[in-house]
Amino acid sequence: GKVNFVLPTGAMGNIAGGYMAKKMGLPVGMLCAGVNSNDITHRTIQTGKFYKFEMIKTLSDAINVQIPYNFERLLYYLSNEDPDQVRMWMEKVDATEKLDLDATWLARLQQDFQSARIDDKEMCQTLLEVRDEYGYVADPHTAVALAAAKKLGYFGNGGLCAILATASPCKFEESVTAALGVDGWQTYSTSEDFPNHAKAILEKEDKPVVEYKWDGADINEVQAEWQLKLERMIVELSVK
Repeated sequence: GKVNFVLPTGAMGNIAGGYMAKKMGLPVGMLCAGVNSNDITHRTIQTGKFYKFEMIKTLSDAINVQIPYNFERLLYYLSNEDPDQVRMWMEKVDATEKLDLDATWLARLQQDFQSARIDDKEMCQTLLEVRDEYGYVADPHTAVALAAAKKLGYFGNGGLCAILATASPCKFEESVTAALGVDGWQTYSTSEDFPNHAKAILEKEDKPVVEYKWDGADINEVQAEWQLKLERMIVELSVK
């Protein structure tokens, strides 16, 4: 049968790629976007309102997106590859930072896509629960997808889905610590699950910061000088 996929979703690259694969014949069921509080994708799938809002700082910052640029690709395949329709939509987005999909297009979107909005509290709770129940430490973005899968009903009722894990938690000490606590991070960072190459980096000594500056010059003068140097380097490299 077909497999449903739940993805941490920011710029919509992975979910757009999944939609292309489905169009090509891969047996994909629903493509489910797990988003954080920057929830334009969720609002679009639920209501058809693709509206740009102010950015909110979250613990899953790699999916903090105001306007997902891959939405244009998704619309192209949603419209059966109609460039004129997509151009009309995107010109409206460029002009107003808004797009309203009518009921027909929204229904077509909802045939293939689901979504759930996960705030930091839900993300942290899910990361902790999954660690305690399965012994698996997720990165914060994967935890968003795990929480979305739970909210969409894929946990506990025999539902089957594939959840895409997008990164190693070793990269996100602040977020993992927020969920598991200092002791939880310490346990993970000293465990066999912590990547060896990341351990090697943490064991290196920090090098002193090297400052390049001119005595008596303010920061604007220094920046202007470095910009000029870089422009000259670019010209020289282009000639070569």
